[in-house]
Amino acid sequence: MRRDFARILKRLAASLVLVGLAVSSGPAAEGKRVAPNHPPGFAKPEPAEVIRLWPGDAPGLVRGGKSESFENERYRNVSSPQLFVYLPAKGKARGTALIIAPGGGYAHLAMCVHVENVVKLLNDRGIAVFGLKYRTLYGNNNVAEDALADGKRAVRIVRSRAAPWAIDPRRIGVQGYSAGGHLALNLACRFDEGRPGSADPIERFASRPDFVVLMCPWPYKQSLDDFPLGKRSPPAFIASAKDDKTAPFAFAAAIDRRLLGLGVREMLFSPETGGHGAFHVGMVEGLGGRWPEALLGWLEGIDMLK
Repeated sequence: MRRDFARILKRLAASLVLVGLAVSSGPAAEGKRVAPNHPPGFAKPEPAEVIRLWPGDAPGLVRGGKSESFENERYRNVSSPQLFVYLPAKGKARGTALIIAPGGGYAHLAMCVHVENVVKLLNDRGIAVFGLKYRTLYGNNNVAEDALADGKRAVRIVRSRAAPWAIDPRRIGVQGYSAGGHLALNLACRFDEGRPGSADPIERFASRPDFVVLMCPWPYKQSLDDFPLGKRSPPAFIASAKDDKTAPFAFAAAIDRRLLGLGVREMLFSPETGGHGAFHVGMVEGLGGRWPEALLGWLEGIDMLK
């Protein structure tokens, strides 16, 4: 994908803004403080549905944990996961779905920054968006295991309802930021083909994403060898700033090299600067904030956005 990357970078360099979204204008360009959660002119999207991932208690629920809270537009102590559904307007749908797992170090979920801020942009381009409110640390729960189970369940739900949502069941991707990137990377290694005999019809669907989008993937005190990537791992778009101190670029680059060696289609999108917040659309200047254009070009190149 190296030639594709060069082509996309050239196109990005020629364009200072994404269509319909000013990245380097307004208060940020004037040196004024930008709101921490949303870019100027933001309008909060309203989900078409909010779905509980599990019919009852989530598997492995630990009793006696902290109650869920919502502070600074961030969810904490999540033990009852949900899926927020944002569908493109009728006639715009292109059949591609993107399940977005926000970041927050498995302690909170920044749905405001990582999901809400890109819903309109992606919906306008015909992509169905699903905000994944996965389980965080709320007690003595195994948070990485819980988050992986929630990621699998979200893929199954979207695949099971592909027809009414105008989605191609073979074009369902999972995007994750930071801890959400850890979830998405786990899912790229530990998916399954579903259980045909399950009493729960949703569990009969495969949990394998058709592609993953790893935004500043966080290793969570693990090494690449803890992630058993293989030839059936889904294609991956990997975004990491070279000066990221929280989720080191070296980890993202190692993922990319491993996939290259396996023959899995990939793209490494690596701005020189921007740190861990390099990819906050509309809130930062520079190449990182224009990742959607790079991603959309890559998706078209691998036939995931027709």
